[in-house]
Formats: sequence, structure tokens, C-alpha cells
Amino acid sequence: MISLSSCVRASLGVSLLLAAGSVYANWQPQPEPQHWRLVRQTHLSGDDWVFMEATDSPGLQAAEYFRSPRSVDGTVELEAGLLLRRGDQTAWVSKVIPMRAICSEGRLEQRDPSGNWASYPGRPGTVVKVRWICSMP
Repeated sequence: MISLSSCVRASLGVSLLLAAGSVYANWQPQPEPQHWRLVRQTHLSGDDWVFMEATDSPGLQAAEYFRSPRSVDGTVELEAGLLLRRGDQTAWVSKVIPMRAICSEGRLEQRDPSGNWASYPGRPGTVVKVRWICSMP
């Protein structure tokens, strides 16, 4: 027998999922924090980077950026910028990685050194971020 409280919990769960879905549907990056702007200006050349997101914890500081989105055969190719500092490291690591958003599948790929495309690990929210990237060019 299903109790009233389990029905209420189920309704609340569905409502929260629907609310979260509408938030994700309208996702866009937050403005770049001043701290990350200063790190980026020091370690990634050029001023045309778009801030995507950052993590700042005692074990890891990382920020993701992109620039130069262009439509290519149902995908959006771009340059991804990564700033990374682990644990007690004092030096920042910066990387620029050629990537593409596979718009129809909601996933990302990165170009390896030999020029082949390989899957890029997805995280929660990747699909909506890909949707947003695909709306850019």
C-alpha cells in the first residue's frame, strides 16, 4: 500500500527535477570572478576567453574557458582553456585544447596530438552546457 507521505515525497521530487530542468535549460556562464580574471590574464594569452566555470577547494583550483566557437558540420569547434593548480603547488598549469561540441548528442570531444577526435569525459550539466555552446555561433 502506498502511503500519502510517499506520494507527497514523490510529487516533491518530480517538482524539484522539473525546476532543476528549467534552470539547466536556461544555463549560461556566470560572470568571471576577478580572481580568475587575474589568473587567466597571466596564463592564457588573448582577451577573448569566455569563462565557463571554476572549482576552488584546498586540493584543487581549476577554471575552464573557451573561445573562437565556429560551426562545422553539425558541431561547434572551439578552443578550450584550462587553468589548474593542485594541492600545495605554487605554479599554475595552463592548457589550450582543441575541442568540439557534438550538438545532436550533447557531448564534447577533444582533438588528440595526432589530430583524431576522442570523447571528453562528461560531468553533470555537460548536456546543457553543450546546448549553450551550440547556440553561440
